[in-house]
Amino acid sequence: MNRTWYFVRHGETDWNAEKRMQGQWESNLNENGKGHADVNGSWLATLPIEHIWASPQVRVRQTAEIISKHVPLAANPNFDDRLKEWSSGDWSGMLYADIAKERPDEWAKWVEDRYNYRPPNGENFVDLEVRADSFFEDASKVTAETVAVLAHGFIIRVMVSRLAGLSQADVLAVKQTNDTVIRVRQSGGETVIDHFVGGIGPKAGLPLGEQGVA
Repeated sequence: MNRTWYFVRHGETDWNAEKRMQGQWESNLNENGKGHADVNGSWLATLPIEHIWASPQVRVRQTAEIISKHVPLAANPNFDDRLKEWSSGDWSGMLYADIAKERPDEWAKWVEDRYNYRPPNGENFVDLEVRADSFFEDASKVTAETVAVLAHGFIIRVMVSRLAGLSQADVLAVKQTNDTVIRVRQSGGETVIDHFVGGIGPKAGLPLGEQGVA
């Protein structure tokens, strides 16, 4: 199928700003995050979006509500539990810095192998691959050619990876800020990736940055 995907990360939350693990715990958009959603909504309104899927988590629902002021389709997206963020397990709600200090053995294992290590009662990127593959199997039954996914940093990385055949190192190198949208174009058996920041772009390739930060 020829298809163009727009992967939209939720706007910033206070937990994002203070580098606190959110995972599947809930948090609200802050004022910056509301601005991110509004700018992305205004830009997405210029595109022929035919179908939208979204994570059911609060910060994505709030992002979708703001985007819907520009893109009415976002008022009633297809919510899908498989688009929830990576579960950070027992680390949820903790500052990154405190995890490193209070759980040094666990943190060291994550730093050594971010892709495969699971925090206690949490997920790893391989678990997200399973979720992404299941989602794409069902998404292939939708005929729309231009679609959007409203979700989270870790799961979006893996979804893009599954579409484009990225290596684990490529996945870990991605840094999608809260105002960045990743576009994946599939046409004639070829896949092209680029991205937009605050509606400006396209910028070639993936957005890159600090590994492991969601």
